[in-house]
Amino acid sequence: MFAQNRRNNGLQIPAVLALLILCIGVSHQQQGCTTPRQLRGNCVSIYGCESILSFFNGRILTPEDRVFLQSSQCAPTNPTGRQPFVCCPTNGEQPDVTVPVTTPVSTGNRVGNSGELVGGLLPNPKKNECGVSIGMRIYGGENADIDEFPWLALMQYENRRGERKYSCGGSLINKRYVLTAAHCVIGEVERKEGKLVGVRLGEYNTDSEIDCVQEEDEQICADPPIDTGIEKVLPHPQYDEPSHSNDIALVRLDKTIVFSDFVQPVCLPLSDFRPSRTDDVNFVTGFGRTLKGKRSAIKQKLGIKVYDHDRCREKYATQKAVITTNQICAGGEFAKDSCHGDSGGPLMKLQRVWFLEGVVSYGNRCGLEDWPGIYTHVPAFMPWVRSNIVA
Repeated sequence: MFAQNRRNNGLQIPAVLALLILCIGVSHQQQGCTTPRQLRGNCVSIYGCESILSFFNGRILTPEDRVFLQSSQCAPTNPTGRQPFVCCPTNGEQPDVTVPVTTPVSTGNRVGNSGELVGGLLPNPKKNECGVSIGMRIYGGENADIDEFPWLALMQYENRRGERKYSCGGSLINKRYVLTAAHCVIGEVERKEGKLVGVRLGEYNTDSEIDCVQEEDEQICADPPIDTGIEKVLPHPQYDEPSHSNDIALVRLDKTIVFSDFVQPVCLPLSDFRPSRTDDVNFVTGFGRTLKGKRSAIKQKLGIKVYDHDRCREKYATQKAVITTNQICAGGEFAKDSCHGDSGGPLMKLQRVWFLEGVVSYGNRCGLEDWPGIYTHVPAFMPWVRSNIVA
């Protein structure tokens, strides 16, 4: 633990209620949408869409299934219900996954231009070049699926004795960069864990050489994880360790990453990104501490609610901590929190594809009732991120 309240290694997760492998948005109201077959529909929880639920429930998803579900995702404007959310056809028609899907072209604000995407160095959310995470099944538990959240990175440290261990997390944002917390690359982490020497991508189970899961009568195995060295570490120049302000950093990898089903970038927020509001449900993922043990060998996931910012600021003021508009608070439910080892990992919001909204920074211990975790708010730092990405 880097400090008493520093998140250094893990998710504290109770027996989570059937968190879903197809993690999408939330809605109670019936918001209009268009299905992948260009039919009229409503953006609802998959549990309220009998035609889709009955078709996919319990089956292993084929590549065609996954494309269909990816294209069916919707993000309601007033999320209040249970995940995942899909565009459910109003006529009750069941999916036809044998027909090729054409993703509708967005007619909203023009984003993804050369400036926002740094001349093509960042992936374009409008073209599904990032933030795509569809698991093997609809239902799941606290374990993530083997190919879920494929942008999660494990940061590796080496101490003075030459011993290596994984601690912080991070998020792959393109073929050469990982976004993490500044406290994961400089400061106390160097004294406690050692120097950052490597990054692992595509990991699912740290206890096995080749990661496999058994799905009914079929065994599904991931590609071997990718291990890469570090070319350059770029903590935010105004990072302040005592106050945790500007707790964000870029790590440039020493080789170009080849994407696969198990290694993909997350999307970064662009000009049309809608920041989360109080009680919106976002997700965290990592390998950190759980209620069942010191550290999880298997990638974990947890849905947590965004916490009211003013109330968060008042709570942390009692600890002599200042919460700024460049931070977002989330969690505050007993035993549901990012925790030791998840530092630097992602707080993710779904807007059709997954966006990186926050970076795990710190908190008042882990999983305390009515004490949210503090996350660096990525949208506030996008000018800095863009100015430091190079080919």
